[in-house]
Amino acid sequence: MTDIIYPSDNFPVPIRIVVERRNYSRVALGKKEIVIRLPKHITATEKQKTIQKFLVWAKEQIQEKQCYAHIQTSIQYYQNRTITIYEKQFTIELNFGLEGKNKLSYRGDNILHIYLLEQQNDEQKIAEVQRFLLRFTEKYFLPLLQKRTIYWNDHYFKEKIEKISVKHTISRWGSCSTSRKIAFATKLLLMPNDIIDYVIVHELAHLKEMNHSAKFWKQVEAAMPDYQQKRKWLKDHGNKIDF
Repeated sequence: MTDIIYPSDNFPVPIRIVVERRNYSRVALGKKEIVIRLPKHITATEKQKTIQKFLVWAKEQIQEKQCYAHIQTSIQYYQNRTITIYEKQFTIELNFGLEGKNKLSYRGDNILHIYLLEQQNDEQKIAEVQRFLLRFTEKYFLPLLQKRTIYWNDHYFKEKIEKISVKHTISRWGSCSTSRKIAFATKLLLMPNDIIDYVIVHELAHLKEMNHSAKFWKQVEAAMPDYQQKRKWLKDHGNKIDF
């Protein structure tokens, strides 16, 4: 596998090119980088054409959805900030010290105590805060998301699911593979419950229709008749919310 990371003046985050054993190419807008994955067997010319095509798509998505606009430059943005995870509110309390290690302490209440080394610059501190928030969200709220997905599946789709997980991506809210593995973006858990339900239903519908055909949308509508309202809300507001 070849893994290359390089900065670009034309994009707000670095671009990572991964050449590996795979059957098809794909691109994803990660939390801190754009990731392009290419099959090892295609020619150098095909690789270059695919990269250029993906970069055009990435630029359009970034501009249209204001991706990466959430990237912060001051650690003070997080001091006493309130975030809502699966409709439960938490307040972030930052603590700075010269010794010890960076850590998040959760004592079962609504305060997230985050301890950071003072000597780090703001960029490093922000990266640590976001890493802690992502891990906290996955640890405490993935089970709820899994339970809710199983609920919708048992009541409307009755399909076999191999795995339900979360991924730290920003380019999509969820994905469903042909191997019947469903993954949701971690930041989906910051959305209102009815929006989370819509994305769950959307991905479950892919277990029956691996496309976005009329048949697919009929599956979504059968489980959630008002899905279009939720889909519009997600399009209008989803990318304004992040860790």
